Amino acid sequence: MRDGILKHCKPQMHLHLASPVVSITVAILTAATAGHTEASLPYDCTAWCRNTSVNTLLASAIPTCLVDLNDSMVWAKHVIPDSATTLNSLGSYHQCKYEPGNEVLSGYQMCVLDVLDPTRSFTVVTQGMCLPDSCQGDAIELLVRQIVACPGSSLVETYLSEGCWGLNQTVVRGFLNGTWDVLARLAAIQAYTGNEPLNVQFHCGDNVAKSWDAGAIAILSLTGTLILLCIVSEIVEQSEQRVVRQAVRSTPSPVAVNRGSDSDTPDRIGSPRGQLAQPLLGNGHRSSASPWAESHRSKPMWRKFLKAFCLSDTVVSLLERSTNRTLSGLDGLRSLSMMWIILAHTQLVGLSLGTDNQDAKSLMKESLPQQFTLGSSLAIDIFFFLSGMLTTFTLLQRMRKNGKNKFPAPIFILLRYLRLTPLYAYVLCLYATVVVHLGQGPVWFRLEREAGNCRQEWWTNILYVNNFIPHEFHQTCMPWSWYLACDMQYFITGLFILTVFVSPMTSTVVKSMNDFLHCRYLRWRPVGLALAIGLVFVGVVSGYMLLSANTSAQDNYFDKPYTRVTPFAIGILLGILFVDRDLVRMRVPSLISSLMMFVSLGVMGGVIYVDYVNFTPKTKPWSARQDAAYQSFGRLGFALAVAVVSFTCVNNNHGLVNRFLSLGIWEPLGKLTYGAYLVHPIIIRAYYYQQVMLVHYVPFNQFVIFVAMVVISYGVAALLWLIVELPFASLTKLVFARSR
Repeated sequence: MRDGILKHCKPQMHLHLASPVVSITVAILTAATAGHTEASLPYDCTAWCRNTSVNTLLASAIPTCLVDLNDSMVWAKHVIPDSATTLNSLGSYHQCKYEPGNEVLSGYQMCVLDVLDPTRSFTVVTQGMCLPDSCQGDAIELLVRQIVACPGSSLVETYLSEGCWGLNQTVVRGFLNGTWDVLARLAAIQAYTGNEPLNVQFHCGDNVAKSWDAGAIAILSLTGTLILLCIVSEIVEQSEQRVVRQAVRSTPSPVAVNRGSDSDTPDRIGSPRGQLAQPLLGNGHRSSASPWAESHRSKPMWRKFLKAFCLSDTVVSLLERSTNRTLSGLDGLRSLSMMWIILAHTQLVGLSLGTDNQDAKSLMKESLPQQFTLGSSLAIDIFFFLSGMLTTFTLLQRMRKNGKNKFPAPIFILLRYLRLTPLYAYVLCLYATVVVHLGQGPVWFRLEREAGNCRQEWWTNILYVNNFIPHEFHQTCMPWSWYLACDMQYFITGLFILTVFVSPMTSTVVKSMNDFLHCRYLRWRPVGLALAIGLVFVGVVSGYMLLSANTSAQDNYFDKPYTRVTPFAIGILLGILFVDRDLVRMRVPSLISSLMMFVSLGVMGGVIYVDYVNFTPKTKPWSARQDAAYQSFGRLGFALAVAVVSFTCVNNNHGLVNRFLSLGIWEPLGKLTYGAYLVHPIIIRAYYYQQVMLVHYVPFNQFVIFVAMVVISYGVAALLWLIVELPFASLTKLVFARSR
């Protein structure tokens, strides 16, 4: 997500000192933790050590930690050798936690200090420290923030000179030995944080979830129930199919009678699914007394409910290919965009946690091939474009087929909600309650903190308003789900525009115009088109104004519907042209089609790679206005280019690009896109957050991880398709079919 995060990150420190602890760490260790509430720690930067009330509070907070830190053997045995020796390192995790040569706990824990960038999305400094189990991370974090909030170094100097809270100055100064450069490191960290205490986090321990709460037990019980339903449904389905096959063998078909033999009837019938789908040869219809008619008679509601979970049906539905699909090339476009997003998240999440090579961000930003990864937010624009075009195309095609000039917008919105929400809610609950139990490690607390947001803000996701509430992006539940909120809001907006577009005007004057123009009716087409075109300009203008004002790109631009609406509106316009002007039947000469495709792909590549000049060390970075112009007008150009690519694929079925995008592999992958989008960030986080060492950034290593993330994400998405996504979609159809 380059727009809101990476572009605004400062380069990482290049400090390679022999000390295992950063400056702020020394202050932490010597102060030996603080109280339990921020209210008890006023930011008094001059006389903390002399403050009697604060001194009493801190001295009584964790006395065991004070005793341990005053013991020189504690420093010599674990604190010094097992802590990180350089910045951006986690130290020796196993040596800190376990006694040498066995798995006996040593009584020490690995603690992690994170210094975050201003957006609190990237870790610019990570430091691992081996401390006694008696030291509490949450209390130390409060003291860290106190030190960072105080400008200069007076507070640390007071710690070191006055022996606050009963510290043994002989021990502390003996290990300082004049080589740790405490004050210089503190100044560097304060520069990164801007003396903002909330940009510092500190945590101790593996953060292993101790017990399974009611929410975790509930979601596991639901998962077991869904799997059981699938198994029972498959058993019942196979039993019924066995009865049908036996009945077919005992009933001679017209083919067998005509040929004088029924020996090959079972082989010609084929699979059980084929038996129910293909009519018997001969008279073209089945007798009411045949077993085939019996199998198609109305089934009780409980059986229809159970059949929605039939595994054989869901597997076939996933793998089968539709015939004569007008927009088949869009499956490839959707799937490749999803892989583009996984590629970006694989690398950016790894970078956001910190790397042991401190110039990783610079290496990535200054690499021309990596510019493709940095431009990944444009893949979301492809999703928005496809959403607008497919919504419009499907709706207008259905209206043309049915001969109706209106549609029930509220019912469509409800159907959309019921189609998306079951899988969304299931993954959200799984992430908030179960995933936290599936790993451990010194940085696993990061996942629990993110999952904790879901336990607080889950309702904003279910209502699809999580791109507005909460305002700060890093506090949202499943931050990547902002796209779903925007997409739902766009869907409602698109239905309103299409309602205006297809509404007939029935006045006497209009009827006379209809007769004169030989039309069935005159619609509010100009108004509907004007609304769609207006949305294009809303996205461009609002994006330019917000970014040029130097507002927070992540919180005010990246996930807001009014700044990202341009590709959706262009999709609506193309969908209208496909149906209303019958552009799907237009045949473009091959030479012109190839030229259009070449230019469009060139524009898409240009939008992605022109931003490279903004990152190279030899060029001057763009101003806020220049960057705002690129983000706003670049997205417009990219969306228009995607629209032309889609048009040429639909109207030139034999083109090379369309052939590739229409390969059979893309259709099942396209069906799994929604599930893969929901789960892939969780899988990526689960991988990175269990590491006991920071990742060393190398492009090839990142590519290997990316391939693994794609395979695992689509594999999990396939399982969710079988037990959650398609069964609940079938139940929704069943309910609405029954209501009719």
